[in-house]
Amino acid sequence: MPQWMEWEIGLLDWIQQSLRGPVLDALLPAITALGNAGAIWIVLGLVLLIPRKRREQGAVILIALAMCGLLGNLVLKPLVARPRPFAWNPEIQLLIDAPKDFSFPSGHSMSSLAAATALFLYDKKLGCAALVLAGIIVFSRLYLYVHFLSDVLMGSLMGVALAFAARWLYRKVRRLMVSRRKRGVKER
Repeated sequence: MPQWMEWEIGLLDWIQQSLRGPVLDALLPAITALGNAGAIWIVLGLVLLIPRKRREQGAVILIALAMCGLLGNLVLKPLVARPRPFAWNPEIQLLIDAPKDFSFPSGHSMSSLAAATALFLYDKKLGCAALVLAGIIVFSRLYLYVHFLSDVLMGSLMGVALAFAARWLYRKVRRLMVSRRKRGVKER
């Protein structure tokens, strides 16, 4: 095992020895489940598409999540092919079913930070609440021994960046569509 990985395993072991207890053992698997396949964030994005004044927020969240899925799950995880921490420490008893895909980057972290950041860009109050939930989901991945610290940090950073990229893309496409409509009206 590389030395840097020993440090990360040591951190996960410290979390297990210092923070594990019955309350968190019951709570964190349920919280991490909210992030499975980005479910809570997809629902949030879809709900925000309904009211006209929130439509851009919902669209940006969904675009950011799509970008996360493509970049994280379809490109980086198979490319890096990093085994999960429990593969290096088979003595650990997982509180959730062992994920079957690779570890890097953390999809839960990426999608949670992408959606929460996108929401924060439009609504600071709801965005702060979403960022707190995202932070708990990120921590749950460490607590549950399914990701290394570098997995969740990189996933989180990428999620924030993809939220900004999704907003930029949405606005760029929207301007192009409005511009084309205006030209179409002038030509008639």
